[in-house]
Amino acid sequence: MAPAPSRRFDEPPLPFAKPAASIALAPLLLLSACALQPPYKRPPLDVANAWDNAVAATPAIPLDDRWWTQLGDPAVDHLVAAGLADSPTLAEAAARVDQARAARVVQHARRLPAVAATGSAQRSRDGAAPGQAAADQTSAGIGASLSWELDPWGRVREGRAAAESRVTASTADAEAVRLALIGDIADTTLALRACHLTLDLRDRDIASRRTELQVTRARLALGGIAPVAVATAASNLATAQTDRIAQEEACRRLVDALVALTGEDGAAIRAAAAQGASAGSLPSPPAFTPQVPAAVLIRHPAVLSAEREAAARWSEIAEARADRLPRIDLTAAFSQQWIRALGATDGFLTRSLGAGLTGPLFDGGAGAANVRGADARYREAVARLDGVVRVVVRDIEDGLAAQQSAADRTDTSQAALESARMTLDANSARWRAGAIAQVELEESRRQFNRAQESVIAATADRARAWVALVRRSGGAWTAPPSSQHEEGRP
Repeated sequence: MAPAPSRRFDEPPLPFAKPAASIALAPLLLLSACALQPPYKRPPLDVANAWDNAVAATPAIPLDDRWWTQLGDPAVDHLVAAGLADSPTLAEAAARVDQARAARVVQHARRLPAVAATGSAQRSRDGAAPGQAAADQTSAGIGASLSWELDPWGRVREGRAAAESRVTASTADAEAVRLALIGDIADTTLALRACHLTLDLRDRDIASRRTELQVTRARLALGGIAPVAVATAASNLATAQTDRIAQEEACRRLVDALVALTGEDGAAIRAAAAQGASAGSLPSPPAFTPQVPAAVLIRHPAVLSAEREAAARWSEIAEARADRLPRIDLTAAFSQQWIRALGATDGFLTRSLGAGLTGPLFDGGAGAANVRGADARYREAVARLDGVVRVVVRDIEDGLAAQQSAADRTDTSQAALESARMTLDANSARWRAGAIAQVELEESRRQFNRAQESVIAATADRARAWVALVRRSGGAWTAPPSSQHEEGRP
């Protein structure tokens, strides 16, 4: 028997889907066990052969399961470990996986006969005429019953397939949650490290502004400058102090974010972030370029979850079709009864074995509507899969662009820092020789501080871009083996 069409479920029902014809064709379908639709095939991924924003570079270092340790940052390692050990978000994701696994067990149980035990006991007394003794009667029984649904149309089998797909989908969702948690902790830790380094530069800038104000006041006392110069220097100092206050608030907010992500207290987080917190202490990430788009997307948690949901909804179409066909149940019962009355005991054994056939004759179109609804839900899942693929591709392309931009800015900011250092050294020598005023020296010092701040920002952005790209690429996670199949079920 040819399978039913796979693409257009809005067409008129096939002959065997009509209630009357279902009963007529039941013996034939019982023998052939015909599938109600073709096996599931994963929708093709319409993606390019290469990343647009990838650039030729040194060979990328492969990721491992603990990819964040490749940064070589002890603060990131410590805080990620703390976050993974105690995270309400991960606990929620794990609970959802357990729910999917429990649903799978329920579906698997439908394949097996259901056996139930029964037992009863009763004591009664019959009424008696005046002058006669009442008659007592005791009865008891024990037995077992068995019921088993045959599955000629694959309704039970498709329910199992849908449950299996959703276990894989929930597992992928949990991995996405874990990956997001690690990414958030690593990114926030790097931002906090950069914030603390910038805060130190703010202190240096304030010290330089205070020196400038002192020199300006001394020059005013000597009558060498106008009073407005003092006002300008005082304004610059106040602005620098305001900038430091805002910077300190930003650092506190980052600490608060890490408290929420890891469960650690603020003091422990500050201590972890202070490890190696000196100029140039930000990590330099290893080279990383994602594999070709198809290889990345086939195992990406978000894509895999959406694809497995589409597979589950494909199975539900077959379930809805099977619900319109007759259902066959085998039943068996065994019972032993005992009755004691008038001083005598009697017992008897009863056994039964049978089969039942039930099927819809008239449902007002509900069965056909259920099939159309299942088909619509499948098409919705396929459209969502296509949307997820596009978002993932966009995110990876953005991550590649951000990584390259940060690398370029690191190079240019380092060049600017070297120039600023040479200028500061030269002006320091000139100031000691009396060739320039201290105000000019302090301006050179502040220029050097700004160059350092640019290096800190670019270095932090480079490390954070690496974390973001790994996260957007799906990390180093390997999909469960059952999800690797392109079509069909085991």
